[in-house]
Amino acid sequence: MYALRSSSLFLLMALLLIIGLLVSVFVLPIGYTYDETCPKCKGSGNVTCETCHGSGECWICEGTGKIWYMPDDGWCAACNGTGICYTCGGTGWHTCKECFGSGLLVHWMYNLLGSTIVPSIISIFSFLGFFLVGVLGAVFHLSFNQWIYKVENMGFWFNPSFIPWLFAKHRKRWAKWEMGFSLIGAIWLGILLFLSLSMNKITKETFATGALFSIAIVGLFSFIFYKSYISRLGKSP
Repeated sequence: MYALRSSSLFLLMALLLIIGLLVSVFVLPIGYTYDETCPKCKGSGNVTCETCHGSGECWICEGTGKIWYMPDDGWCAACNGTGICYTCGGTGWHTCKECFGSGLLVHWMYNLLGSTIVPSIISIFSFLGFFLVGVLGAVFHLSFNQWIYKVENMGFWFNPSFIPWLFAKHRKRWAKWEMGFSLIGAIWLGILLFLSLSMNKITKETFATGALFSIAIVGLFSFIFYKSYISRLGKSP
């Protein structure tokens, strides 16, 4: 009865931790923004036309609308005879494409909370995925190697049957190994994926601190998950 209660408690704690992290993403601010003067237009929102260099005149006919060496009346086809720059429409400038005329560049950055929660969520779901793959892999391996059930002792080094043997003969030991492998893989995957997603959106200090907090959270989740798993093994016949 105690094993049942403890396993249920640990499982509940793990679920609450996942739900808390997911809710935090939608409720709590995980980032902030700051403005920077657009370096291309220097904050004006407009840039000089690169075709006419600010003159507003057609560079081919030099604003006359005619070209002397052309046949007939020498009508300039580039500006349709208007003498106006076909790029800027005669204004000599156009709206900056970097800031869209605002003169400011708005940067979105992860804060410490976001740099902790996001990689934690990625790592936790990766951990569960790795653990499930480990279970399915062991079951699949055993289905083709029934002789493993008859082996009383098996070495670890360079032995692909060691983990399936643990799964078949010593489930609690297998859980320790599998939890360890899954935890290491999940932490690395979570941090690397978050780094690729947050490139240029996070400072080095925030990323490093958030990664440390994330490792602690994922480690806590894996411990709770492990305790729940072995508690359920304890009450199994």
